[in-house]
Amino acid sequence: MNSSRVLTIVLLGMLITAILATSMAGVIAQEAPRGPYLDEVIYKEEPDTSKAIRLIDKGELHLQLWYTTKAEDIKFIEESPRVGMIPGYGGVFNLFLNPLFTDPEKYGFNPFSIKKVREALNYLIDREYIVKEILHGYGIPQVTVFRPMTPDYAREVDFMMSMETKYKYNPDLGKSMIFEALYEAGCEYKEGKWYYKGKPIKVKIFIRIEDERKTIGEYVASILEDLGFEVEKIYGDAYKAWLTVYGGDPRTGEWHAYTEGWAFTAISAYEDDLPEFMYVSPWSGAVFEYYKPSPVLVDLAEKLTGAEYKSLEERSEWVRKLTELCLADSTRIWLVVQSLVFPVSADLENIVYDLVGGPYSLFTIRALKFKGRIGGSIIVGNRRMFISAWNPIGGEKWLYDTLVTRQIVDPALWPHPHTGRYIPVRVKFKVVTKGPEGKLPVPEDALKFDPKTLDWVPVGPGVNATSAVEMEFIYGKWHHGAEMDIADIMISISELFRLLNPEDPIYDEASVGPTGRAFVEKFKGIKILADNKAVVYVDYWHPDETYIASFGVVWATIPWEVVALMNEAVKNRELAFSDTRAGEWGVEWLDLSKGPSLDILKKYLDKLKAENYIPKEISKWVTPEEAKARWEALTKWYEEIGHFYVSNGPFYIAKVDPAAKMCVIKAFREYIFTADAWNELVKVKKPEIGLPAPPTVVPGLEAKIAVSSTFEGAPYDKVDIVGLVVDPATGLAVIKALAEHVGPGRFEIALSSEDTAKLKPGIYKLTVVAIGREASIPVIKSIDLTVMPETLYFEKTARELEMTLRGEISALRTELEGRIEELGSAVEGVKGTLNTAMMLAGVALLVGIIGIAVGAIAAARAGKK
Repeated sequence: MNSSRVLTIVLLGMLITAILATSMAGVIAQEAPRGPYLDEVIYKEEPDTSKAIRLIDKGELHLQLWYTTKAEDIKFIEESPRVGMIPGYGGVFNLFLNPLFTDPEKYGFNPFSIKKVREALNYLIDREYIVKEILHGYGIPQVTVFRPMTPDYAREVDFMMSMETKYKYNPDLGKSMIFEALYEAGCEYKEGKWYYKGKPIKVKIFIRIEDERKTIGEYVASILEDLGFEVEKIYGDAYKAWLTVYGGDPRTGEWHAYTEGWAFTAISAYEDDLPEFMYVSPWSGAVFEYYKPSPVLVDLAEKLTGAEYKSLEERSEWVRKLTELCLADSTRIWLVVQSLVFPVSADLENIVYDLVGGPYSLFTIRALKFKGRIGGSIIVGNRRMFISAWNPIGGEKWLYDTLVTRQIVDPALWPHPHTGRYIPVRVKFKVVTKGPEGKLPVPEDALKFDPKTLDWVPVGPGVNATSAVEMEFIYGKWHHGAEMDIADIMISISELFRLLNPEDPIYDEASVGPTGRAFVEKFKGIKILADNKAVVYVDYWHPDETYIASFGVVWATIPWEVVALMNEAVKNRELAFSDTRAGEWGVEWLDLSKGPSLDILKKYLDKLKAENYIPKEISKWVTPEEAKARWEALTKWYEEIGHFYVSNGPFYIAKVDPAAKMCVIKAFREYIFTADAWNELVKVKKPEIGLPAPPTVVPGLEAKIAVSSTFEGAPYDKVDIVGLVVDPATGLAVIKALAEHVGPGRFEIALSSEDTAKLKPGIYKLTVVAIGREASIPVIKSIDLTVMPETLYFEKTARELEMTLRGEISALRTELEGRIEELGSAVEGVKGTLNTAMMLAGVALLVGIIGIAVGAIAAARAGKK
């Protein structure tokens, strides 16, 4: 073979190999890695969203975890090809009122210690004004603890509307209620000012300065001044608010009102714990360490948290009753739900967002990626950094902190970002229940925790439970490299019992939220089936089995040795889990990631490692060899990374810099899942609802109103629709009717004759509320509905019939005239035909005569030859 030809073939082969290798490398590079798509996320403090939007446009920022409602910002986003937006309804503004009676001589008289005064403020604040003038239309007025744009509100929409009507803006009523209550309390009103025992009544309102709450606070302050109070405005940011409102002693009168805000980061199908959290639990404010609402409110709120109702109908009754009780108590006065716009770089894709929380979703950053490539680093703007201490027991109470730590921690379950029903993250589950009233036997060898002896003991015979949650734990590695195991799970359960035991040295009720408290009360035992399988038995039932799973599932977010380390420091009162206990003891709020806590924790790490310490509560499941490996792993982690926040999520904390207000988290490439685990959550299947032209109904007659449902232009049936006929004079729903599915994407709201008989002639509002089963945020639309009197209806019907008949008669006359004309033409045609025939006959006769004559002449000529 020619050598040059051989060389050509070899070179060609090498070229093909290189091309294939490059191609395969591209394929391999596009495979989803373990952990997230991104390599790194840098969180930095950026309080100015307007500035953040321009930074995203320049490519210097990728996502801002705070919203904008400014018209100029939204216009900029819409016009920029480099900036996109993520929607959400997770922001709430409210007033938090201090309800505690303070010593008038030492701290001054607190008017909000009178319940009637607190309730009256609902009437004095114009929520529509706040939405239109302060939020520029990007919000919805909120009156009830259950927020608009949530499933619970939609289920009770007619009742919620009645509460909104009852507490609508009515300054005269509000003023009269306050005057009456203050007079009853012995106050005096002189020359336009209120006094108590000769001293002016001063209201101290803490006004947040970072956002619209500054304007809201000044608006509320002006209302209080107009009522005759002396008003002291205390301006401050989140950190100052924590020190004053949440960390201080509310009995000393340092504040009376606070412009509070909440961020709801996930949609929830059932918010059973919300009334207790907001009006009873110390978790939401130190006020509730001392203030106790009415026993009826406390009892019913705790029962709702524990889902002690027997049916959805009973739950509905409780939700309605608690809504009324919370409004009467009014330690929190709800103002607005914000319609949020979050800016994001157009270079990013695969955006999973929560229908309420937007990019606050657990899954947003976990699923996020650059367009066309895997890996890379993004910079995320966080409105504030490092407000509360970072520990997963009694810390991380502020949104800004949880937005970071949420990415390093894996929960057992999490609400689906579109439906609010729980889905597995690290625990697969199966629910068995006999609820609401039946019972399951608990195996005698199932275990329960004894908080006095710190030991797990058999439950024994005769123990029953309402539900059982069968669990399969999806373990994997902790960030420091050790494998998760059952000991981590068991200490996470025992820790709850210890925190709620007043005799335990780590007792800290403020570190346990309402759901944790309810779990301790209703836990009946755990049966370990294998290292990664167990069954938990609880006296808990819920109509949605995923909520039973959420209540009963157990899981661990930090390894047992970190729990032991924290407990040792807390037991010796050198650190405290919660801010409440830290304030009482005068010690540091325990922080696993930074600050003075680290040296204290390091001291106890050395001590416990030297002892090869195994906590008594998990001694059944940890060998000395396993304990040694864990302590060595934690020591190595601290030496290399410099903190103690070890967890199990797709990212780990690589760097914390409080001075620079910055934190770096990096991909954990030994994570149990690949980055595409949550891709199915990207598409939101929210239905489009179509209404007909404004309908007309007649009292006493049935009526049917057509409603359509589509998704991406195609008929969509996975939706529940209810129609409300609302009297505009009262704002109350007088008719509530469920829509019936009548065909693909077609529904019908049927109003019975009994329904329409309730209506008086006039214009009503037909409000249609639709809740998708795959996207559960309510779609609410309204049109006019005309109610026509019977006489007018029959007159109108008669006129319409007359006009119809006249039209038909006219058309018939026209048709007959046309037919007659056609017939006349036909007759004339016949006449013409007859005349023509007669003429032709004459011609034929003449031709015949001529023919005879010609024949005769011809014959004569033929004879002469």
